[in-house]
Amino acid sequence: MLELIDFAELKAAGLLPSPTPAAQSLMLLCERPDSPSGAVAERVAADPVLLLALRRLAGAAAEDGAASVVAAAGPLVVRQMALGLDLYAGHQRGACAGFDYGRHWSHSFAMACAAQVLAAELPVASASEIFSLALLADVGRLALATARPRSYARLLRDCGERPASQLLRAESVHYGYSHLNMGAALARGWQLGRDYSEAVQCQEAPHMAVERRVRQMARILQTASCVADLFLAGQEQRAAALRALAEMGSRLPLDMRTLLDLVDEANMNWRQWCEALELDTSAAPPTAAADAADAAPAREPQAARESMARA
Repeated sequence: MLELIDFAELKAAGLLPSPTPAAQSLMLLCERPDSPSGAVAERVAADPVLLLALRRLAGAAAEDGAASVVAAAGPLVVRQMALGLDLYAGHQRGACAGFDYGRHWSHSFAMACAAQVLAAELPVASASEIFSLALLADVGRLALATARPRSYARLLRDCGERPASQLLRAESVHYGYSHLNMGAALARGWQLGRDYSEAVQCQEAPHMAVERRVRQMARILQTASCVADLFLAGQEQRAAALRALAEMGSRLPLDMRTLLDLVDEANMNWRQWCEALELDTSAAPPTAAADAADAAPAREPQAARESMARA
């Protein structure tokens, strides 16, 4: 039986992932141009996890106070990280038996770390901004698991290890929303920005985005998701994940050696985040990613740049 979703109805009923009042208050404070910076810093200082995360993203020293950390990170990153960490704290478990909540967050942080290092090479936004946005790029899956726990567990079981495109189609048929549609709708509701919500919508098909900046953001999200898949792949799935990464890398204006170095950097950063947040990092050694160089040859960087501009 179909369970078509009315987004407004679910939101009104509190059946979607939502920030707590405290996080929402901080987010609103960050939105207001007339908000005193001291007020934001005071709120950040009261949240040790958020302060630690912002220090890491801003490259601040351990002895730097909240005021300097907030100034270095900027209001947008503070806002997005307050939202992402609040959702992480409130959704580490749930009623959807077929949804692995721990793996979801491990994957989300892996995706954020990968997007961060990619953004340093393919600048469409600051690396810290891309990290905070990529952390929420897969929130649509969490939303479906929250809103329709029983039926989504069945749907995940039925789709099993099938390609992602089949899961998207099954979600769309069953709910009227795929997890990408749902993620984009949540991003709009949280006022994360039009470009980002469209990038979330198009991350499985970046060429569908109309604007070049959105296409590039969507490509970063797509590649970052592929890197995260590699980090979480079991030994039997690892070869396929490596081939997928090599194929994805061929679409980027990066040579394969540079991409693999970025993968190793992202893996190191991800493990540090997971250690701080007590998330699972049961992944194969990052140096094995070098095998991807033989999995599928990358095009020359200039050809990939031209392809990415057209994509």
